[in-house]
Amino acid sequence: MRKSVLILALIITIIGCERNNQKKDASNKINSIENQYVSKLLDSNKIETKKIGDYISDTIDYFWYAKQNDSASYWVRIVFQKEFAVYQFHGQCLYWFFTNHYYTGTDKIELLWSYKTDCLLEMDFLKKSNGIKRYPKQGDAFCEYKLVNDSVIEVKYKFPEWIKKINEMEKDSIFPQYFYLEKEGI
Repeated sequence: MRKSVLILALIITIIGCERNNQKKDASNKINSIENQYVSKLLDSNKIETKKIGDYISDTIDYFWYAKQNDSASYWVRIVFQKEFAVYQFHGQCLYWFFTNHYYTGTDKIELLWSYKTDCLLEMDFLKKSNGIKRYPKQGDAFCEYKLVNDSVIEVKYKFPEWIKKINEMEKDSIFPQYFYLEKEGI
């Protein structure tokens, strides 16, 4: 009888161990499936860092605007296209400036002081020195646009004294330090 109890205990132990192993295998499989699911979910929700080049298009207009006072005479906005930037001083004054977009190392757009216009305003002050020694002339690199985040562009001007003078003369920020992505409906 002792032998049969011992054999029975051994069989129960073996079956118990087998079931425990099966539970571990099942648990490991569930954990593996959960890990794969979470990994795929995280991959699909990865937020890619935008580059300024993502906002260059000949088919979609991404409007970037300057923050200005309500009493401003200008309504400055810019749209980047493949070969040029459309600089809007207000609804009836557009300048098309040639640009260069740098893909390597840094992601910047360089605006060249080479443009054509469609403007009802008299903007002669943009062609003059206005008493400043260094001012932009035809073909000069005028400024660089760099993306700060997905909705802000910082501008670095090559002629900061001239920019300051123009903004003071016009009592407005027609050449702002930052542009903000215009959301739909604004």
